[in-house]
Amino acid sequence: MVIAIDYDGTIGDTNLEKVRWIEVNLGQPVSRWECNLTDCVPIIGPEEYRRMGDYVYEREGTLQAKEVPGALDALRMLSTKAVLHVVTARPEARILYAREWLERKGMLSCVEAIHTSKGSSKAAVCAAIGADILIDDDVRHLREVDVKGLRCILLQDGRNDEPDCRSGVTFCRSWQDVLKCVDAIG
Repeated sequence: MVIAIDYDGTIGDTNLEKVRWIEVNLGQPVSRWECNLTDCVPIIGPEEYRRMGDYVYEREGTLQAKEVPGALDALRMLSTKAVLHVVTARPEARILYAREWLERKGMLSCVEAIHTSKGSSKAAVCAAIGADILIDDDVRHLREVDVKGLRCILLQDGRNDEPDCRSGVTFCRSWQDVLKCVDAIG
């Protein structure tokens, strides 16, 4: 089995860094699960989202992020039964920081490769690597997926309500839920 996993908000809790940035710089409260591009731009606008990203996705913001609760244990467990690829919308230059974060956490050995979808799509990357599952915190990467056999999991840690996903997208509130879902698929 090949599993493609988003980095930001799925493995590294850069969404918590976004919550802090929005509170300090804009004085607005937001939930972690609202900090992906699809949910956050309507709240703070595209220019503020870009400014926030210029901090959060750079080295300092990336390296100070904690893990999404349960992510590292889940990756260790999944790596024993699947080939894991990180598939991120980060450009190549910012992938270096995510790679450094994974290395500092002792997780690089669990990951086959880190890919950018910049200039393409996560679906295209998944097709190229033969992914069976894509796990992401932003529904935009999952709604329009048309890759035969690819199962999509939306992980929004801590979200209480269930978002409007297309059919074929499984919603999970935690990495524990994701592991159960993967076991059911596998």
